[in-house]
Amino acid sequence: MQNKGVIRLFAIIFAVASLFELSFSYVASQVESDIHAKYGQDAAKVQYALDSMSNEVVFDLGITSYTFKEVKSKEMNLGLDLRGGMNVILEVSVRDVLKGLVGNAEDEQFKAAIAAADAAQRNSQLGYLPLFFEAMDAQRGTRPLSDPGLYGTKDMTDRLGFNATDELIKAAITEDVEASIQNVYTVLKARIDQFGVVQPNIQRLDGTGRILVELPGVKDPVRVQRLLQSTARLEFWRADQGAAWMQYIVNANEKLRAIIENPNQNVVEAAESSEGASDLTLPTAVGEETGASSEDAVASVDADGAVADSAALGFNPLLNIFQLNVNPQSFVPNEGPIVGYALTRDTATINGYLAMPEIRNLIPGNARYVHFAWTRPENNSEVTLLIALQGNRNNEPELDGGVIVDARQEFDQGNNPVVTMAMNGQGAQVWQQLTKEEGGKTPKGHVAVVLDNLVYSYPRVNGEISGGRTQIEGGFSLDEATDLANVLKAGKLPVPARIIQSDVVGPSLGKEAISASVNSFAFALLVVLLYMVFYYSGAGLGASLALVVNMFFIFGILDAFGAVLTLPGMAGIVLTIGMAVDANVLIYDRIREELATGKAVRTAISDGYKGSRSAIIDANVTTLLTAIILFIFGTGPIRGFATTLIIGIASSLFTAIFITRMFFEWRLKKSEEMSFATSITKNWFTNTNFKFMSFRKPAYIFSTIMIILSLASLFTRGLSLGVDFEGGRTYQVRFDQPVEVAAVAEALGAQWVDADGRSFAPAVKTLGSPDQVVITTNFRVDENGADVEEALQSSLFEGVKGFYTNPIEVSAFMNPSDDEAVGLVASRQVGPTVADDIKDTAVWAVIFSLLAIFLYLLLRFNKWQYSLGAVAATVHDTIIVLGAFSLLDGVLPFSLEVDQAFIAAILTVIGYSLNDTVVVFDRIREFFGGSTKSDMKSEVLDNALNATLSRTFNTSFTTIIVLLIIFIFGGEVLRGFIFAILLGIVVGTYSSLFIASPVLYDSSNRLGKEKA
Repeated sequence: MQNKGVIRLFAIIFAVASLFELSFSYVASQVESDIHAKYGQDAAKVQYALDSMSNEVVFDLGITSYTFKEVKSKEMNLGLDLRGGMNVILEVSVRDVLKGLVGNAEDEQFKAAIAAADAAQRNSQLGYLPLFFEAMDAQRGTRPLSDPGLYGTKDMTDRLGFNATDELIKAAITEDVEASIQNVYTVLKARIDQFGVVQPNIQRLDGTGRILVELPGVKDPVRVQRLLQSTARLEFWRADQGAAWMQYIVNANEKLRAIIENPNQNVVEAAESSEGASDLTLPTAVGEETGASSEDAVASVDADGAVADSAALGFNPLLNIFQLNVNPQSFVPNEGPIVGYALTRDTATINGYLAMPEIRNLIPGNARYVHFAWTRPENNSEVTLLIALQGNRNNEPELDGGVIVDARQEFDQGNNPVVTMAMNGQGAQVWQQLTKEEGGKTPKGHVAVVLDNLVYSYPRVNGEISGGRTQIEGGFSLDEATDLANVLKAGKLPVPARIIQSDVVGPSLGKEAISASVNSFAFALLVVLLYMVFYYSGAGLGASLALVVNMFFIFGILDAFGAVLTLPGMAGIVLTIGMAVDANVLIYDRIREELATGKAVRTAISDGYKGSRSAIIDANVTTLLTAIILFIFGTGPIRGFATTLIIGIASSLFTAIFITRMFFEWRLKKSEEMSFATSITKNWFTNTNFKFMSFRKPAYIFSTIMIILSLASLFTRGLSLGVDFEGGRTYQVRFDQPVEVAAVAEALGAQWVDADGRSFAPAVKTLGSPDQVVITTNFRVDENGADVEEALQSSLFEGVKGFYTNPIEVSAFMNPSDDEAVGLVASRQVGPTVADDIKDTAVWAVIFSLLAIFLYLLLRFNKWQYSLGAVAATVHDTIIVLGAFSLLDGVLPFSLEVDQAFIAAILTVIGYSLNDTVVVFDRIREFFGGSTKSDMKSEVLDNALNATLSRTFNTSFTTIIVLLIIFIFGGEVLRGFIFAILLGIVVGTYSSLFIASPVLYDSSNRLGKEKA
């Protein structure tokens, strides 16, 4: 072997570097183990102890040292599916940026272009901005973008000059959109940094307006969603006396009675059939007004549908769902800024009424700048209050959050959490003048503190406040006050960012995943090591050594590059164990062939390495191509799978070719004898003479039948598409007893009902044991936000709580403890737009994989028939695996849902199938001696297939054994994913023998006959 010294030096450097990188994970684990041993299960004390050690040196190497915080930052980066946490993709609203830049947002052409871009985005891979430009160009015709009604604003004119060209304006708009996305990224990063999560990851997804956020260890996902999506638009408004607006509300109700068609139903029918009219106590006296308590103005709720006096109800579109804030005995309006109250579910309807032009026209001229806003519901209440806010002549608040320079969570005199704020000099002056004016009124005025269009507090102003300090009170919990202070300190989002995809994995599920993956990994590695020694005797020790070194290198490289190790990534590593054997098998079988011709051991080893090099490179390059395409098109855990597969292929090549060769050199120095077979295996596959080509027609018939069955099932039954492709939400719920999925679906269908009364019964499937289910629903699929998620999870709890033998609290259900691990253990949300994107990228990934491999084989073998045979076998394997998932869905006792992981499995099957086929083709090419003749003899193909039969058996056998171990011990989450790969390898082994080579044979001979 040439350059032995260089290779040995490289291997040593590589090993030391890997050891150094992995040592941080070991030290961090030891420190945490010591802390857990000291404080036991007291999570608060454990966390406090770990936090206090952040700046303490725990790893001293003499020349340098590392604190615990530094060690944690360098340890192996586990994915959320292995340690629990939250993965979120947010999309910046480019639509809102464009609205903010345009001169007149009500311009008909602009509105039409926005609507067209919205519609086009659902079926396009292009970004929103190019679609908008295309739609805008179609709408405006010859009208220039520099028109004042479009983008010829003062700011744009100052920036580009008068009569700027359309291209210049488009470039400026693109810059502004990019700046807005970057600003959102900056603000989100600042918020996350203050959230206190260890090893957070936030990154922009290139070419999109999307931002990926990964937060390991998060236990309150709703809180995180609120933190991420809150725009933090803080405003200070003057609040009117509520009594001044009660006559307006009554007048609005009368106007609506004339505008809206009376459904002409009697009161009893309305009460019995309409669950949503209102659960508030309805009006029963003068002006049809019923008051709230004068102390807190909280509505009385009648669970039976409060219709106490059907004669008085009548038809009142507004007052049926809105309660005026009056004294219930005297019907005199209560003092303060509260106009009235309603259930949160009715606020959208009320807002629609109050925004109608006919209703707005009822507002007195001296109050035309009124702005109505609802209060933030407190303590999970369903009731919210309406406040009338007065702005300046531009209908803007007196102050906004831009004047805030600091915000902190503190406690008031009653020990309740509040948020205190400090303003800059300009804000302090305006605040002093505002409080002076409101404090001088009779009765005293109020100032409303509004955050993201919700009124958090509306304190009465008793007098002038100087110094620019104030506080927000709102019945906060400690976490809510802390988050609000952090959000205000980090700054507001320049434009809204909405969550379009999220994955939540509970810590208990993460621990189970780690345990299952480590056990399957260790068992699979042990089985393969023993098998290699069993089959190849002493030489098998070299393969086993190379395999152990290979695993060491893979983990070291992953750690060095900061790659995230996910659950599919662990599957990729375990799959690499099986595939790493392939190179060793190719080399060893060639050495055995050389030894059979009578060559000396040293010569046979040298010739064996030379003879197998071409097949090893071709087989690994084809697999590498599919892994690279998977990395390009995949996201999240699937990209983690591709990363480990790419690293595994590279490391396997190095260890199989060089580490084993160094082992042989070392052994041969001690003895010229070395065994490559045991007494049991020495004659295995040595004199096989199977006539593969004579079975090609029966194989064609069998495969045709399988393909027809698969296609028939695909077109009739279809595939069970997951939320990755359909959009929606999934919840993984664990119970303390076995449950019936039909009963769970029925209970949740009663909870998930839309405004029209339609029930959205979810799909409920058992996951592994009968006490664990996966619930999939498209209820409110187009809505997002922390409030929506909170409402959905609350209704989920209401629907399933009756299935627990031991009563469970909502907090315990939402955040299961590590010990009990019952409740909501994982959830996933995918928006419809993302689902379309995933579907499109999956199709393109498969197409590009096939195209890349076709071109590579054409380049390597110089005959298109080789490419045709390989692609035919690959398409054959893919169709049969898809058909099996369609036919067996609901039959097998585990999920066969098609998601991103399934696409990764299909691409892995493509890579493996080609790996197998290319090895056979390489031997066929060798047997033909590079001949370019069009016709082929069946005897030559049979000989080539028989010559590689040992390799085909050993590689397929070890890989299947490894996958079976993962399938059995790897946990429920991976079972469908591994089943797809396992089935694909079985079918791929068959197709490499009975499809790829026969297609090569028939296509070559047909061409030869045509030429003749």
